[in-house]
Amino acid sequence: MSLPISSLISSPLAMTPRPPASGGMPEAAGADFQKMLFHSLSEANQLEHQAEQNIEMRLLGGEITNAEVYTSLRKSELALNMMLQVRNKLVEAYQEIQQMRI
Repeated sequence: MSLPISSLISSPLAMTPRPPASGGMPEAAGADFQKMLFHSLSEANQLEHQAEQNIEMRLLGGEITNAEVYTSLRKSELALNMMLQVRNKLVEAYQEIQQMRI
């Protein structure tokens, strides 16, 4: 059983206070990226729930076609794959920063 994406949004790591920015990137740009990332996670989670509802509706004989169910599943899958790629790039960037020598 997989963990819902919404559990990542309320994770303790997302709530940790950040030290003030000291040059480089302005604080507002960091906050905008964080908002965009959380919005993307939320949207991917909504697509997953919509796909689950469409499957349930189809199985219960609702007025939804197989094509609509398949489309919602593909949208959900693509959103999840995109979020995985973003996560992979963030981890890669973090690892590169870790390896930098000061």
